[in-house]
Amino acid sequence: MEKLSSGLRINGAKDDAAGLAISEKMRGQIRGLDQASANAQDANSMIQTAEGALSETTDILQRMRELATQAGNDTNTDTDRGEIQKEINQLTSEINRIGNTTEFNTQKLLDGGSAGKTTVVVENTTEAVDGSNDALAATKTIAGLEFTAKTAGTDGNDISFTVDTAVDPADGSEIQNSITVTGSDIVVTIGRNADGTAKTLDQDAVKALIDGDDDANALVSVEVSNGATAVTDTTIENLENGANATTPGTPGEFSFTATVPKEGQIYNIDGEELTLTLAEDADANAVAVALKTAIEGNATLNAKYEVADPTTGTTLSLTQKVASESAAAPVVELELATASEGFSANFQIGANAGQSMTIEIGDMRATSDSLKVASEDGTTVTSKSGKVASYTTATDVTNGSNNEGTFKALDISSHEKASAAIDVINDAIENVSAERSKLGAYQNRLDHTINNLSTSSENLTAAESRIRDVDMAKEMMDQTKNSILSQASQAMLAQANQLPQGVLQLLR
Repeated sequence: MEKLSSGLRINGAKDDAAGLAISEKMRGQIRGLDQASANAQDANSMIQTAEGALSETTDILQRMRELATQAGNDTNTDTDRGEIQKEINQLTSEINRIGNTTEFNTQKLLDGGSAGKTTVVVENTTEAVDGSNDALAATKTIAGLEFTAKTAGTDGNDISFTVDTAVDPADGSEIQNSITVTGSDIVVTIGRNADGTAKTLDQDAVKALIDGDDDANALVSVEVSNGATAVTDTTIENLENGANATTPGTPGEFSFTATVPKEGQIYNIDGEELTLTLAEDADANAVAVALKTAIEGNATLNAKYEVADPTTGTTLSLTQKVASESAAAPVVELELATASEGFSANFQIGANAGQSMTIEIGDMRATSDSLKVASEDGTTVTSKSGKVASYTTATDVTNGSNNEGTFKALDISSHEKASAAIDVINDAIENVSAERSKLGAYQNRLDHTINNLSTSSENLTAAESRIRDVDMAKEMMDQTKNSILSQASQAMLAQANQLPQGVLQLLR
């Protein structure tokens, strides 16, 4: 009767210990599949929200293209084009509004998400800027942020960059403000002449010298920018002391490019301002570490690190404040920037761990790399076809959520500018369409996911039912049979009890 009343074959562990364990495991799987199906439907709704917003963005871009085409006709006066520009400004602001306000469950979908730049300011981080003779360790932790020295590549000789700021008599014995680059046995000195005038080295000559005698992965190249070019010899003897580089010129910015492939190598940068760029290793996922220093006085920066567990496109920038801003307590600013921009979300679309999918939605605002129909500080933009379009000088485009003009729209004030703007808008339409196609592919996949989860849940439910639930027909048949047997037994017992009474009746 308990089985018939509950509908279950297993009402307790005593009924079927092994069956109970199997049934409970299946029940967990079934509930997980049902929830995963609900998750997939929520994901589909999120994607539909984003795709619907991008559909409107496409319509706006098509209208902007139409307006740019209209503005390209020289039958329009400057006043006419000014009116067309006003509508383009408003449409561009609306693209920004869509990108900044499209949400699903309070999560913004089209504004670039959490990707992009993250800036962390670490105060009083003296270990990053002190100790010019410290060799680089394999790893270094700065206020909880761990950096790992680059170890890949062939071992090469140490390379040092130094700036001598001593002021000596201009007699040629010491060259004031010299920059010495040492790699293997090569010494290149860029300094001043004995008469105090600046001199420069020919960029190609220096490259030819160093490339010829370089030791495995030591110095890659030395580049001189923003300075006048002077012809100089390319032999080591003449370049060691810079004696033959006598042509006066304008001081330039010196950019040194090198690879440091092993631990324990040292970079010393003292005094003057210069830019140091480190070459990226052959590993596509390695992070090239850019160190830009603006150092005053005797402060020294020694660093050659890459972010632990790096991702492609990540860079690290270390900057020390100048002495006037308290050199005693330097601030190292760590700026981690990823090349990719966009919203990303992970969806649990299975009953078990690891059964998930990730979607990404690009930044679809007007100033994003995908659209480029507006700019915050730029003046021009180059389309895929190579045409250079201009932005307006006025910042009449808003972010869509207020009336404050912050951005510049595409300029269509002439035939040439309108024609170039058409190409840029074409690129934007193409990129938005590609994003919508990607979202459509996500939706189609999730539709199949939902169908599969429903089928799996249905089949597993049937299997679990065969273990846990009672067979009502069989159980009712057994109950009826037992009831008939019980009633027959009672009838026979009653009749047997009456036989002695019949005998007594005869005796009377």
